[in-house]
Amino acid sequence: MGQLIDARTSSNIPVVLTEFDNTFPLDTPVIVGQVGLNIPPQTQGIIRVQLTGMVGVALPTDFPQGFILELYIVRGLTIDDVLIYKSVHSFDFGIHTIGFSASDYHIPAPASGLQPYTLFAIALSPGIARIGPENLNASAYTG
Repeated sequence: MGQLIDARTSSNIPVVLTEFDNTFPLDTPVIVGQVGLNIPPQTQGIIRVQLTGMVGVALPTDFPQGFILELYIVRGLTIDDVLIYKSVHSFDFGIHTIGFSASDYHIPAPASGLQPYTLFAIALSPGIARIGPENLNASAYTG
């Protein structure tokens, strides 16, 4: 039977915004969620982490093409850290909420006692608005 070690949540944009003026820069990783799990260095057993969340985006109706957005979750703080999850999303104009679920299995107990996870979004098309919600949830278990 599993035992909860820690659970954290990050809420960047808690509700859907009505303005479309905050857009993702093109081809640039943008942090949209980040959590730090407290996992004692002496934790025994197999450590696993469950991650869920969502990213809300929009493309104006007068835009001539659809859009492509990539989501990445890394075990760490930078886009170059250990990749846990990657997804690619393609949509036409309008408002879209992208939900996801990921897991990280058999991770080593961090020497510092803190294990960060970071959610990045990369716009592969221009004009994608960040309208929310944006959140990242993580729970660590052992046993």
